[in-house]
Amino acid sequence: MQMKKLLAVLSVFLFGASFASQAFAATYLPSSAIERTYLKSFARKTIGEQNAKLAAKYRTAMLNRFMKYTTYDSQSSDKMAITPEQIETAKKLYAEIQKFGFKTILTKNYYIYVEIPSNLKWKTPTLGFSCHYDTTPDILGKGIKAQKIERYDGKPIQLKNGHVLSTETDPYLKQMIGKTIVTSDGTTMLSADDKAGVSVLVTFMQTLAENPSKKHGKIQIVLTPNEDVGRSADFIEETPYNPDIAFDFDGGVNGEVVVGNFNAEKVLYRVHGVNGHQSMAAENGYRNAWKPACELGAACAQEKWLPNNSTGKQGYVELHHMDMLDGQPNVAELDFRLRDFNQGNIEAWKQYADSVANKISNQFGVKIEREIVKQYGNVAESIHPQARTIVANAMRNAGVMPNFKEERAGTTASMLMLKLGNGAYTVFTGQNNAHAFTEWLSEEDMFKSYIVALNLADEVAMMR
Repeated sequence: MQMKKLLAVLSVFLFGASFASQAFAATYLPSSAIERTYLKSFARKTIGEQNAKLAAKYRTAMLNRFMKYTTYDSQSSDKMAITPEQIETAKKLYAEIQKFGFKTILTKNYYIYVEIPSNLKWKTPTLGFSCHYDTTPDILGKGIKAQKIERYDGKPIQLKNGHVLSTETDPYLKQMIGKTIVTSDGTTMLSADDKAGVSVLVTFMQTLAENPSKKHGKIQIVLTPNEDVGRSADFIEETPYNPDIAFDFDGGVNGEVVVGNFNAEKVLYRVHGVNGHQSMAAENGYRNAWKPACELGAACAQEKWLPNNSTGKQGYVELHHMDMLDGQPNVAELDFRLRDFNQGNIEAWKQYADSVANKISNQFGVKIEREIVKQYGNVAESIHPQARTIVANAMRNAGVMPNFKEERAGTTASMLMLKLGNGAYTVFTGQNNAHAFTEWLSEEDMFKSYIVALNLADEVAMMR
């Protein structure tokens, strides 16, 4: 195909009829796989350069947005359905996003949903982005005083209360010499987890709103509460969020992409004894729940499943707590937490534990009940088949080397997967050392994450 014809087709392929006629495109539409591959490769490079230039216009605004968001108190709580601070944060974000002119919903449980309609002439998969606006309750997070350090010189950073950031304790800081980083003052966390992701996605929305000629397919975006207490997906059904291919912006640095994570379940065993004063237990058949519960706990703590012996791809079972239920003096509860990349291993442990429970129930003459709570799932088990290729292309086109990793924990995407049935990869956002007084943000990585978001929209737009 002659280069002149190729460029004309490229224009139509990417931008509809903006630069050439549909008739011309129909005449010269590339027919071979080689031509289509070359066309996409050429398009990717061209669009990547355009996105980098476009993103540069919003770079300062995005950093300022992040600094503003750190002043929003939005800690979640294990003891409350949602905190007043989260509600206030949701309302502020909703008001800001509404101004972009897209369909925006604030649900009764304070999920923020945004829908950006396609402006293409062809149908593509629906692209989804997610992040969370709450912050962890595990560390002080009220009254954050973020400090911006431009052209970092590589020297130790003295924070308040004796906290120090240095290249010795955090080697990645060496790559930030001459660049901008943000830290707290040392008295609180920074809250880059996940206000960095919120900053990326809100800036992404602003970019599309202010540049309507930029082509893209249908995009759904959701900002959730309560992620840091494991309840990010509790009320996701209040939103229409259900994309075909999705990415979660809540990751670390340097091109990290979480492509797999633990499956997680909570398994509760409740041992029901027979009430009565134990001084007359032998005569009247009273059976305390504590003894059989201890037997069950000990039997289920197999060496190969102990948390401190688990590394790499190996999972574990943790006896999270064992206690008597309040108000029920003869009911003992064992709370097991199961973690494994392979759901089959979890199922095998549950079968084993059930056999142990049945044996102990018969031995002691007590009733044992089981309850299973699925907490999150391994996104690798239900991911879109093209997700890995798409994110790799988007990152390389942003000058980022993809660093695929598997997380020995859960993610927002893994919680959403339980409700939606579709997994999502978690993309880096520049957050470092989360949930700590020495938490810090790489502005460089947050900016690159934003370019990746723009590139992802283009990658999906080419899925025709």
